[in-house]
Amino acid sequence: VGWLVGWLVDWLINWMASYFFCGSNELDPQIQSDIVTASNFNQTQLPELVTLVLELLLDPNGSGFQEKLGEFASTNGVNAPALKNVARGLVIFFRGATKHNLAPAQVAADCESLGLSEEATGAIKECWEKYYAGLAGAQVDKTIMANQVIDMEWKFGVTAASNQVAQVGATFLHLKLVIDRGNGRHEDVFMEMSLPQFFQFMADMEKAKTHLDFLSS
Repeated sequence: VGWLVGWLVDWLINWMASYFFCGSNELDPQIQSDIVTASNFNQTQLPELVTLVLELLLDPNGSGFQEKLGEFASTNGVNAPALKNVARGLVIFFRGATKHNLAPAQVAADCESLGLSEEATGAIKECWEKYYAGLAGAQVDKTIMANQVIDMEWKFGVTAASNQVAQVGATFLHLKLVIDRGNGRHEDVFMEMSLPQFFQFMADMEKAKTHLDFLSS
């Protein structure tokens, strides 16, 4: 199952923009079918499978998902492609639940709406109760880690000529910020400010830093 993680990532990128849970009709029928198939697992197998998926979402790099999913398929005599589809559906489902910060009761309501059995709904709800707080915290950490300023360049200049006489000789600042957008993507943001604007910008940044220090203490 070495291909599984990359394959799941591709599916998440292509499909997640279309999903909204708790009452939406936008869930792709094939994904819905994959999720409903989870009802075919017994009350020992399904919690184990759901736990594997939630552990993957909580720690994508350290969960050992590929190996554990392979062991699950071998131990329970499950067809590997069929298991892949169910895992895909559950990953997308729980990604959406995390994105929309769904409580266990809302997740259970979604499961019922999707057509899962009462037993499967109960098992999924119970697993979600154990993990959703940690997943919500991880989502906040990812949001904070993205959009960080990782580099800054600036240079001062003096206006030599302008249509407005008052601006001639005025000092300005060219500022370049390198922003980490997450997933290895960086973006350059350019700004030009007058000195008063720059000083106000620095004061606002100090206030923001103070608030972040307080929240992280």
